[in-house]
Order: sequence, then structure tokens, then C-alpha cells
Amino acid sequence: MVSIAFTIAAGLVSLAAAQSSSSNPVGLGNQTIIPSSVDVNTRNGWCIAQMNICTTLCSKDWKDNECDISKLTYTCNCADGSKPDIVKYRDTLPFNVCQAYIAQCVSANATEPKLQELCRNTNTCGNLDPADFVPSTTLQSSSAAPTSSSAPRSTDTNDNAAATTSSPSTDSPTASPNAARSLEPASVGLLHLACLVGAFALTGFGMAL
Repeated sequence: MVSIAFTIAAGLVSLAAAQSSSSNPVGLGNQTIIPSSVDVNTRNGWCIAQMNICTTLCSKDWKDNECDISKLTYTCNCADGSKPDIVKYRDTLPFNVCQAYIAQCVSANATEPKLQELCRNTNTCGNLDPADFVPSTTLQSSSAAPTSSSAPRSTDTNDNAAATTSSPSTDSPTASPNAARSLEPASVGLLHLACLVGAFALTGFGMAL
């Protein structure tokens, strides 16, 4: 009787704990497991995947990229100082730990379907695909491309060149009237000389008469 009562009491405590977990679900990436509860080869695979994804999220330029299979901890820092939000992605170490946590929770409540449901529904694992990651530098360069292509600097240079090329044609008509004016005094002198010659001719003709 005592053992039966103890079993019922333990079941009630587990149910209460599970219900409490349901109202206060474990946050994304906050699940923990005992490392030794998972085969070392599996953990090694987790760490390899973790470091590969860190490389992807850092655009292949990372400063710190480590994963400890004995402690199930990781470090991922990019060379530019940024720190990827690893917990949001699938196949990372936090994702695999989360999946293992749920599996162990379900297994520990094999005879309690409601508790198993709570195990699955109160734990959220990352769901982003690392293959869909777009580096911020790509976004910046694509948004900056129209700015560089529409930059007026090279256009201004062409405009200045065109203005310089057209300057001689603007100056040359101005020089033409000046040339005409420079010839004007000579033509007036010739006209005066012609008048004087004519006057002398008339005078000589009068004297002859």
C-alpha cells in the first residue's frame, strides 16, 4: 500500500511539474542534458555540424569556433565582432541538445501520454535552415550597388569634359568680331587716301583748264 501511494504521489508531482513547465516553457536554447547520456560518436557529430554552421553564419570568417563534446558547450564569434544567434538554427549544438532533451523527457514518461505531450509542446528548438543564411555584407553590397551606379562623380567628369570641348567653339565666334574690328582702321585709311587722290586729280584737271 505504501509503495502504491508513493507511486501515485510521484505521478501527481510529475504531472504538476509538467503542467508548471507548460505554463513556463523552457526557453529556446535553454535545454540541458547530461553529456554522457548521449553516445560520444553522436556528440562528436553534433560538434562537427555546430562548427560547420558557425563557419557558414560567419561567412567563413570566424574568430572563435569551438565545440566541446565532453561538456556540450560551444563558442562561435565572427571576425567582424558579431555573434550569430546559433540557437535559432537547425542542426546546431543547441538544436541537437534540445531534440535529445525532448526525447529523454518523452522516454522518462513512457506510460504518461499527457506528460509526453507536454514534453513535446513546452520545448522549442531552432527551426531556421543555415543554408538560407544571407550574409549582411551581401545585403549591404546589393543595396549599395544602385548608389554607386548612380553616383554623379563619373557623370560630372563627362559633363566637364563636354563643356571643355565646347569652349573653343564658344570662344571662336567671339574672336571673329574682334578680328574684323582690328581690320577696320586700315580700311578707313585706304578710303581717306582714295579721297585725297581724287581731290588732287580734280585740282590738277581744273588747273589744266
